Amino acid sequence: MATTQLYFEDVTVGMAVPPLTKTPSNTLLFLYSAITWNPQRIHFDKDYTLSEGYREIVVHGPLRGAFLSQLLTHWIGEAGVLKKLSYANRDIAYVNEPLICTGTVTRTWVENGKGAVECEIWAENAQGTRLTLGQATVLIPLKYQQS
Repeated sequence: MATTQLYFEDVTVGMAVPPLTKTPSNTLLFLYSAITWNPQRIHFDKDYTLSEGYREIVVHGPLRGAFLSQLLTHWIGEAGVLKKLSYANRDIAYVNEPLICTGTVTRTWVENGKGAVECEIWAENAQGTRLTLGQATVLIPLKYQQS
């Protein structure tokens, strides 16, 4: 969770969402495979993964979506709500390589007494290649009640 609450009045179009870096380990990928009942061996069996033509164990696509979700919920704070999240995996992410999740505010408006914020979000590798692209809408509290 965020250490401070984000308020609508503090958000502007073009503002960057503070980055969240995740480095998925072999253990994390194995456990994620187990808990999601995903038997695809490219996510935990290195020999098999190499035989399939990959250079390393492959990070699950839905796990990258979970990282983007964590990016947003950490940023908006406890009083915020992740209203909508969509993403598409465009390239492969590999185990033990950093994924930098970040984004940019693209639109703001007030909806039902809360601040609504739309963001373009993505996860990129250390070389800056955007591997996962997405959009999200979050609701955050207003600092000042509007009349």
